Amino acid sequence: MIEIEAQALQQLITLRQQLTQPCAGLRIVLDGDTCRGWRVSLAWSALARPEDHVVDYQGLVLLAPIAHWPYLQGAKVQAGDRDGQRGLWVELQALACHCDNQVCASTSTTRR
Repeated sequence: MIEIEAQALQQLITLRQQLTQPCAGLRIVLDGDTCRGWRVSLAWSALARPEDHVVDYQGLVLLAPIAHWPYLQGAKVQAGDRDGQRGLWVELQALACHCDNQVCASTSTTRR
C-alpha cells in the first residue's frame, strides 16, 4: 500500500476541494523502468479508466493503472523541500534489478 504523510495528505485533500471541475481522483502514473529509473506523475483525473486500480486512502481517491500498482507498493508521498524546490515527493520502494539480463522485479515478488 502507498503511505501518504499527514501533511501531504492534507495538502492533497485541500487541493482536491478547491477543484471546480469534476474529479474522480488523483492519478499516479509511472514512466520508465526499474533499470533506468522511474518518473512519477501526479495529476487530477476527471474519470477513472477501466484499466485503473482505485484506492480510497483516508478520503483521497488514488487511481493508477493496474500494471503500475505493484511498483507503487510501499511508496511514500511526502511534502517538503528538496533541492530548493517545495512540493510533493514520491519515493518508490527499492526494487531488485538485474539490468544485464533485463530481469527487473520487486524485491517482495517471488518469480516462479
